[in-house]
Amino acid sequence: MLQAMSEARRAGRWRTGQQNRQRIIDVARERFMRDGYERATVRAIAADAGVDVAMVYYFFGDKEGLFTVSALADAEPLYQLAALLDEGTEHIGPRLVRRFLEHWDQEPAFEPLLALWRSAAVQPKARNVVHDSLGGPVAARVSTEFGVAGAELRVELVASHLTGLAVARYQLKIEPIASATIDYLVAWVGPTVERYLAHPSPYLLSG
Repeated sequence: MLQAMSEARRAGRWRTGQQNRQRIIDVARERFMRDGYERATVRAIAADAGVDVAMVYYFFGDKEGLFTVSALADAEPLYQLAALLDEGTEHIGPRLVRRFLEHWDQEPAFEPLLALWRSAAVQPKARNVVHDSLGGPVAARVSTEFGVAGAELRVELVASHLTGLAVARYQLKIEPIASATIDYLVAWVGPTVERYLAHPSPYLLSG
């Protein structure tokens, strides 16, 4: 009986810890979107979440770690690229485009990514978070999986292309991109993303 009570207490602490972690992520997203990377502080985020500052550092290490988790999460193209590669490399371009359009179509799924872009555009530290946490590791994975040269350029082209598509569709609402079906956009954009990732370098072919 004592063992069961002890296990119940541990399970309760685990659930409470996970709830606190998610609450920190939720309020951090709001702070970063409202204040930008530089002006949002860990202390203010902790206060918004109703937790001690030490808990934020316990879960996320520092402000950059919190920004990476809260602003990027699964809304950033290169995060999901790594996850999709775990499932296989076939048709990776169309699969990636579809995954993100389906995710971004769910409001407000696109908002954290907008916060990231706004901060990265003006804050060098935010740009470093994006590059250090995504670019290098994902490029190494692409190089290994597809045996291609110039993997870092390739993944940056993917991120840039999908970012542009997202801004046109969700922020600027440019027609007919904004109202096009997911299938239609996958058919157009998917092969291009596939070429970025898996095809031989056009520079090498022409040289």
